[in-house]
Amino acid sequence: MEQIPLDKHWQSMLLYGNMSTINISLPIDQVNFIDKAASQYGFANRSEFIRSLIRLIKFQPAIIPQASAFPFVTPTTNSASKIMADFKKTKKYSPGFLKDLEEGLAQSTYFEK
Repeated sequence: MEQIPLDKHWQSMLLYGNMSTINISLPIDQVNFIDKAASQYGFANRSEFIRSLIRLIKFQPAIIPQASAFPFVTPTTNSASKIMADFKKTKKYSPGFLKDLEEGLAQSTYFEK
């Protein structure tokens, strides 16, 4: 029996016969990124690209915490006084913001007083 080659879209449809549709809202720069990456890497469409990312996450669930915290990073210091000095040095922040920041750092269990 001769095998008929199937494109990636139909392979996926056969693999995931019972699909559901979901809607998500994305900023236009993310949509543009998805379109460019899907095209660049030969995905049939946006859905194929997103499904591929989900398969990757299922295969490597350890990356989920990175995604949940991104773009936030752990500060390079846990010294509240150093952080306050650095913020003040920029002269970009209002006294009210600096006061709130200082109070927040004081309440935190991560930062040293």
